[in-house]
Amino acid sequence: MTQIDFLAISDLELPVIEQLAEKAVILGTHWQSRDMPQTLSGIRVGMIEELPGWRNPTAMALGVAAMGGICTRVTARLEGAEPIEDLAGYMDNWFEVMAVRTPGLTRLRSFARMLDAPVVNLRTHDNHPCEVLGDLAWVLSQRRSWDGLCVAMVGPAGNIARSWLEAAAILPIRVIQVAPRDFQYRAGDCGARVSVTDDLAAVETADLIVTDCRPADVTPDQKAAFDALRIDAAVLDRCKPDVLFVPCPPVTRGHEVSDDAMRHPRCLAKPAKAFLLHAQNAVVEYII
Repeated sequence: MTQIDFLAISDLELPVIEQLAEKAVILGTHWQSRDMPQTLSGIRVGMIEELPGWRNPTAMALGVAAMGGICTRVTARLEGAEPIEDLAGYMDNWFEVMAVRTPGLTRLRSFARMLDAPVVNLRTHDNHPCEVLGDLAWVLSQRRSWDGLCVAMVGPAGNIARSWLEAAAILPIRVIQVAPRDFQYRAGDCGARVSVTDDLAAVETADLIVTDCRPADVTPDQKAAFDALRIDAAVLDRCKPDVLFVPCPPVTRGHEVSDDAMRHPRCLAKPAKAFLLHAQNAVVEYII
């Protein structure tokens, strides 16, 4: 049997992404009614966390348990001194699935090649596929279709933006990266359904607005450029009345978003991010 990993949106074909998102919607309904299917019964998931952040790991541990599986945090490191070939062998002794947060996607791919167990990418510095799949599943639950969806991704070239660019290459959606010029993707990195701009007015035509935090080491001029792209309530008031505003956590109020934007009626981060758990459960169920 061929191993199936979930390492990047770009690794998947459209029918698979649709299947995962649709299953996440179904699992969301089961979650609300507290009757989760036990399709992960007896499945043992090992989780390696080399990057900060609590949402993806918590959603993985809770979601797997709710569907009958076991999720154990492993203190091993892909970026440590132990050869990943050795590490992979030991993990295969105990786990049917590995879920990993690690800095480098290249090293994660190497780890996945050496494992018999499939691997779920919970985050790298290069991409963030579960986060974007969760948002896509939630959008599907709201709109019933992705056809013609315009996504304004307000933030620098980074792991969130990369996964949205990959989604635009596969799905019937259009993505606009809104960022200072020093932090935009180059034209050669963008597909036909991706554009870049430093004009915040671009969000006014979007159906979905997502944000990402700015880099920590910006110059004063770069900081001013990012400040000019802050989403606040006045910006949201100029957008489509049914726009979906889903800032990516952790949100830094006063940087990429304002406090009043987080309280705006079109800020739907709380219900949207619930789908991170459902999307990750759909992925684990699919790859086992």
